[in-house]
Amino acid sequence: MGSLRIYHLCFGLVNAPQTFMRFMHEVLRGLPFCFVYLDDILCYSENAEEHRSHLRTIFQGLSSYGLKLNISKCVFGVTELIFLGHLITPGGIKPLPDKVQAVLDYKLPETVGSLRKFLGLLNFYRRFLPKAAEQQYLLSEFLKGSKGEKDSKPLNRSSEAITAFQRCKQALADAALLAHPSSSAPLALHVDASDLPIGGALHQVVDSELQPLAFFSRKLTSSEKSYSAYDRELLAIYSAIRHFRYMLEARDFIVFTDHKPLTYAFRQKSDKCSPRQIRQLDFISQFTTNIVHIPGSDNIAADVLSRVSEITIRSQIDYDCIAETQQTDQELHTLIASGTSLELKKVTFPNSSTEIMYDLSTGTARPYIPKQHRQDVFSAMHNLSHPGIPRSVHLMKQRFVWPSISSDVAKWARHCLACQKSKNSSSY
Repeated sequence: MGSLRIYHLCFGLVNAPQTFMRFMHEVLRGLPFCFVYLDDILCYSENAEEHRSHLRTIFQGLSSYGLKLNISKCVFGVTELIFLGHLITPGGIKPLPDKVQAVLDYKLPETVGSLRKFLGLLNFYRRFLPKAAEQQYLLSEFLKGSKGEKDSKPLNRSSEAITAFQRCKQALADAALLAHPSSSAPLALHVDASDLPIGGALHQVVDSELQPLAFFSRKLTSSEKSYSAYDRELLAIYSAIRHFRYMLEARDFIVFTDHKPLTYAFRQKSDKCSPRQIRQLDFISQFTTNIVHIPGSDNIAADVLSRVSEITIRSQIDYDCIAETQQTDQELHTLIASGTSLELKKVTFPNSSTEIMYDLSTGTARPYIPKQHRQDVFSAMHNLSHPGIPRSVHLMKQRFVWPSISSDVAKWARHCLACQKSKNSSSY
């Protein structure tokens, strides 16, 4: 009896997408000018000459693994293209016009199942819609107790429901253009809470212009509706940071709220807080403790711009100095000679001729940091948002490498004076 061996990835396997993604990351890792999602590869460049060079590099990587492209499904050298259901332009990301038109042409639902289909189609582009939860609140109430898309229960099409339906369609027609994120741009997170929904808007500031990156909103649960104004506003900050955490980690940003008592949240004693407030403040403090009050909704954009423009990174990482120190670092030379599991290679730093020793074993290029620069590198990262000990260790290990990185980072984070002053005592 022999054993069955599968030579091709079977359709329907639960782990097939993850397996294929790991393979594609292996094929194209270390290429900062391309984004891969399964079999879709997006290559972006500043100009035509650079684009040809980038494409050549991608083709070589694919060829080395025996992969071929279907030319009929490829698009080259364009300034706009459709990618993963969105229209990518030089200025940002927009919903596809035909998808928007499909929503605009959608007939007034007659059953709960038809309404569910409409909201599903609409919410594919939810991050483009400010205050989506508020606009959809009345319609979503009809879905309570629904049996799914096949639910034939008739709708009570009141004048209020019809108005809400038309308003939701118009909101997508007027959807904001979302900017391409810039890793160097200051960020501003504006949050708000009402009696029914909570929401947030994440912006970046580029050339004194406020650019939206994404919007978030959700309904309050029945228990959350009974919260005080303070607790609802705190919940809005907590929920917005959880929603945008992948864009906020290791970034300096300001939270803007129209509820002034929240600006003192990190200065009060822990015995005045409920267990829920302590948990939420502890989570928020791992990202930022900078909460600023904006009085009312008038002139929000101008006020945000004036405040966010003051953000500066207090400590820069000198990679040229790190590269020079690596040349004589005895610990690094010992690691290379000892056959470490790290995949150490010299890589030219972007936009310079400096060569730095990186570890490529995780699929992410992590520079090796000599001992004399480690605390400076930690300070440059930690001072951005003063995350807690576990998150500090996680963020540093994602971006840098040295033998005792976990214990060193934990020790420095534990002794951070700013964290001890502003964070709740339960965090330590």
